[in-house]
Amino acid sequence: LQLLITNYQLPNRQYEYAWYKKNFIFATLMILAACLGGTKAYVDHRLRTELDNSIKSLADKITIEYAEANTSLLGSVVISDLHLTAPDYTPVHIDTVTLYKAYQFYNPNALPEQAALALQGVLMPISDTAPPVPILLSAFGYAPYYLSPRELRGLGYTHVNADMHIEAKLRERRVLLSGTVNAHAWGEIRVSVELDKVPAPASLRTAAQQIQLATLMFSYTNKELVNRIFTLLAQRNKISLDNFKQALFTKLKSDLHQARISLDASVLASLQQFIQTPNKLTIHLQPNPPISINALFQASPKRLGLKITTLD
Repeated sequence: LQLLITNYQLPNRQYEYAWYKKNFIFATLMILAACLGGTKAYVDHRLRTELDNSIKSLADKITIEYAEANTSLLGSVVISDLHLTAPDYTPVHIDTVTLYKAYQFYNPNALPEQAALALQGVLMPISDTAPPVPILLSAFGYAPYYLSPRELRGLGYTHVNADMHIEAKLRERRVLLSGTVNAHAWGEIRVSVELDKVPAPASLRTAAQQIQLATLMFSYTNKELVNRIFTLLAQRNKISLDNFKQALFTKLKSDLHQARISLDASVLASLQQFIQTPNKLTIHLQPNPPISINALFQASPKRLGLKITTLD
């Protein structure tokens, strides 16, 4: 009889132990979830408070409105339904702004080792205006190549719709920047920049004197925008499309010569190729040695190591 009682109680004790263990784990998880939820709610509240204070400080320059601002468990800051309105400028709407690993910016005395910013659904309408040709364009003889916002709308480009991604990586005192803008019907832009001798945040006021450009790449992939603009301008000037393209290249080449800007023959050939067949244009700069930002615009194309290509 004692053996039967013992054999009967053992399974019950094991069941009770398993039941208590399961409930303990569940309760612990619930407590952790509550703590994380409470912490996230507090962080989100602080984020919205700081964001609202920053918006108030810019109220006299730009109107900023948003629907929601919160943080993710991975440390990203997400702002939804953002509206930017400035006097005399077209309003901008952005579906989502995401700043990845935002906690790296909490230390004002150090640059983040890696940061990324994504803008989804950037929408900017094109105004229905036809202002006169800017004075500088007329003075330099580029009035025939001017296109007003109203003419762009006439081509069907009533707004700019784009997705953007920007990333920065810090390696000691060298910063690698890369960005992509997918503007859909307007084309795609890719940019990569390598900067050397980047100072600490405390010295950024004099950054232009210290930072050096090591490499730069700018690439534009056309999606019929340039073709349609060239066709419209040729019709407006009452000349054939081929004659318009040739006149544009001749004008550019003549102005470069008058400005005493000497370009390699391959650069000129690439410019002409893009005007004739506007598919993709890539501009490379690789000064050797690297050049300071202050001296960038005074340097010759040869000093900058300028190269232009039209191939993928």
